[in-house]
Amino acid sequence: MIRKTEIHEVLVKERGWVEMSWQDSLILEESENTISDWKGDYEAVERVVEKKSFGRKKITQAKKRLKGYLVLTNQKIVFLQEHGLFGKSYHQTLSIPLENIQGISQGGSVSKFISITDREGTSVFHLPVKFDTFRNLIMNTKAQRKQELEKLRRKERVHIVLDFSSVKEYMDKGGLKLQSVRCPECNAPVKLPDSGNQFECEHCGNIVYAQDILEKIKALIG
Repeated sequence: MIRKTEIHEVLVKERGWVEMSWQDSLILEESENTISDWKGDYEAVERVVEKKSFGRKKITQAKKRLKGYLVLTNQKIVFLQEHGLFGKSYHQTLSIPLENIQGISQGGSVSKFISITDREGTSVFHLPVKFDTFRNLIMNTKAQRKQELEKLRRKERVHIVLDFSSVKEYMDKGGLKLQSVRCPECNAPVKLPDSGNQFECEHCGNIVYAQDILEKIKALIG
């Protein structure tokens, strides 16, 4: 007896079909990583134009279930739609930043579905998951993402206000005279500039911020 998977492998090999996993199709930003994934359907809504008599048109909305994977990263939720019967490929159909998620709910009496609401509207999914576990994982990851974004915003505000002239003033008040410091990334000695809020390490190319140097100075002065 030949199994379905064996036929699939033979056809892919003989006809030169390319097999692509959803991982190959997922584009991640710097410092972004996957948390979890679920195989299921995304209930997309399409506009259908129906031609009527005398050249008139009737526009309606039709629901269509797309097969694929819902993927949770530490920055967003993505649905990758599956294409092809044998040589499968995946394409991104939906992307929701975690910070934009407003709520997650479950509906349906017989056929359960999950709704994720964000600033753009509501997206419906059919997934074989335990709802409470699914919801808690996404909301906890969202909370962590919001904390990370707030830290970045605070750091950006400080970098704009604080420059190296302020750092040198702080050092003078504390009786500390330094012409150079260590790069936080490669630990090589770098010369302190007289002004500006950042500079590039000549050894490794890392961007050194005035705020980061100030924290080191505070540790030395106390």
